[in-house]
Amino acid sequence: MPDNQEVIQAISEKPPILDTIAQQQGEGLLGVAQQQFPYLQGKDIAYKFSPKPDSEYMLESYKGDDLPDWAKGKQAAIEVFNPKTSPLDILGDYVSHYGVEADPKLQQLYQQFQGQLDPQLMQERYQYHTANLGENRPYEQWMQMTGLPEMFRGYTFNQWTPEESKQIYSPQQLKTLDAVRSYLGIK
Repeated sequence: MPDNQEVIQAISEKPPILDTIAQQQGEGLLGVAQQQFPYLQGKDIAYKFSPKPDSEYMLESYKGDDLPDWAKGKQAAIEVFNPKTSPLDILGDYVSHYGVEADPKLQQLYQQFQGQLDPQLMQERYQYHTANLGENRPYEQWMQMTGLPEMFRGYTFNQWTPEESKQIYSPQQLKTLDAVRSYLGIK
């Protein structure tokens, strides 16, 4: 008869079948995203599911000289680390890191949104990132690689709650981001 410790361990361990299902779902996530968001169909995206439970990131986008070896020959790549990543997360990362440069309509809306940002708010966000999140890049680099994409994604791709969005964005910014949502088919 097993002792209490063995029983507790047995019921707390995840059955191998759940790992297999999670792996299959993760590997097929780009296809699901392309079905849910036709905007992604036909895009030259390399995809890799690399589950890392301890990763601080859900996913990562790559382009240009940053493409990993497994993605060479593609225009962009997405690597998913967290099995909780959603199709909308994939769309958001692709759009905010690649689509805003490659798609003229998104580029125009992105520039419009950038012009609507409050420089003081962005400086405050940068200070928060440096003090709490280990940010050490110069402001301009952070702004282009993290700050602006983060602000662009927050409301557009439901990464922030409606309450947070009401506090952060102006009505003018929300109108611009709603135009992005409409263009991408986000309901």
